[in-house]
Amino acid sequence: MGFGHCVLGLPGFDWLIMVPLDYWEEEPLAVWEYLWKVPSFEAYHSLPSTNDRIVDLAKDGAPAFTVVVADTQTAGRGRSGKTWESLPGLGLWISFLIRPRLSEVQLLVPILMGIATTRAVEAICPNLYLEIKWPNDVLVGGRKLGGILCEKVGSSALVVGVGINVGQREDDFPSTFEHNATSLEIEGCPNVSRSELAGYLLDESRILVDPLPNKFNDSLLMEIQKRDALVGHMVLTETGEIGQAVGIAGDGSLLIEVEGNHHFIRSGGVSII
Repeated sequence: MGFGHCVLGLPGFDWLIMVPLDYWEEEPLAVWEYLWKVPSFEAYHSLPSTNDRIVDLAKDGAPAFTVVVADTQTAGRGRSGKTWESLPGLGLWISFLIRPRLSEVQLLVPILMGIATTRAVEAICPNLYLEIKWPNDVLVGGRKLGGILCEKVGSSALVVGVGINVGQREDDFPSTFEHNATSLEIEGCPNVSRSELAGYLLDESRILVDPLPNKFNDSLLMEIQKRDALVGHMVLTETGEIGQAVGIAGDGSLLIEVEGNHHFIRSGGVSII
């Protein structure tokens, strides 16, 4: 992670890598701190990972809702270390810190952040309808628009990373992703302001995770159920179980039916068969 120093990067652009910016989206960072009501905001042209920077800040005692964005990430990652493509300027790559008062609720946060993301995007792109795929994906029409990565720091901090594809066109995605990934541009919502999207996302996140509940209430469960992309599908878990997805439980676990019995999946991922 960078603290204002420069590391080697692209020839002729070394000075862009890991150097904090004074302005983002044409405004001083202090303006975004004020508008978003956050205690601290850092922006970079490039970082290995915005989550990694927040981890460092958390270890130094940063307060909740400290925010970091980068125009691109050189080592962006998703769940289980999967690569996350963070093309320069074409998406919102953002991480922030929460300090939950409760323990053992980590499974709730990716689902809550999925809902926050759907609300934020639809506030700007009302023609779209987004779904969530347990545990941490955001979909449009079955294609991945965004993802969430939550990482625990010690016993009192949780890093929340969100990536949302904004301006990519079809040929911007690697061939291995092109049929599975999408963006707001592709889905007919062009020229979205990343700063406006970030503002909506942080507002919705504050509503949902500050304070963090110890389970989903009935209203949230109804919203989650409506947006659950897995309901009714046969799925395969990473541990080899096959069953029909029937919903997401109040503790954030995935509920699947296997030979008439309900199983609660609390870790790993699933794929639709």
